[in-house]
Amino acid sequence: MPDFWIIGPIAWDLALYVNHLPASGHFVQAAESAERPGGTGANVATALSQAGGRVHMVGYVGADAAGHRMTKALASAGVDVDHVQILDGHTSSVVLLIEPDGERTIIGIHPDLLHEITIPASAVAPGDIVYFAAWHDVFASAAQAMAAAGALVTSVPPGTTPAMQYLIGSRNDFTTIPENITSIVTEGADGIAVHSAGDTEHFPAVPTEVVDATGAGDAFAAGLLWAIGSQRPLVEGVRLGLTWAAATVRAKSSMPVETEVK
Repeated sequence: MPDFWIIGPIAWDLALYVNHLPASGHFVQAAESAERPGGTGANVATALSQAGGRVHMVGYVGADAAGHRMTKALASAGVDVDHVQILDGHTSSVVLLIEPDGERTIIGIHPDLLHEITIPASAVAPGDIVYFAAWHDVFASAAQAMAAAGALVTSVPPGTTPAMQYLIGSRNDFTTIPENITSIVTEGADGIAVHSAGDTEHFPAVPTEVVDATGAGDAFAAGLLWAIGSQRPLVEGVRLGLTWAAATVRAKSSMPVETEVK
């Protein structure tokens, strides 16, 4: 199994479970609240590490209590945090408004500083798998260098540099479907669409009770990346990702909660 390099957000989440989203100027009472680890990059890294992978997290935290908690949570999950940088400013933090059907609305609190991090492109080895869980154009040169070093480079949209072999994201993330990259599009309850070489294949979601949709896309991405690292066919990766996503939405958590490899 190759090493995984996950570049992306590390965040501390405040989840509020509400009966409905408030209209402008209205009040809504949360039935339940919870503070918990999150962030797209941290979620994927944790899922892969829990499955048994060697995972390097590349991102940032602030010099604050949330940053300390997140670094500790990642390390406790077995993730290498040597490339988690401490920047001036706050650790990313979001408020999640979660409705009874499990759908969530996300509100960012602090400015995103991810574009300021240094990506250790020279540290990757041939065969390693790199996943940009968020994309800024300043990442393009590092992505190209990692690909040139022999790593398999994947990203969320719009990471459409020549280095990218796969794009993984939700329907809302794609403005267009690139023709020269395999694009895996998550469509929530409608499952997954894989666009490759002019063909499209649909895969249904795994039926399950949805309690909290937070982290479902991250769980899917992690399962897909695990299968790619195991040199399994892409179809198996999609199915494993759908299984991990279904397990995640059954629990009140921002991070994937089950990463059993079958």
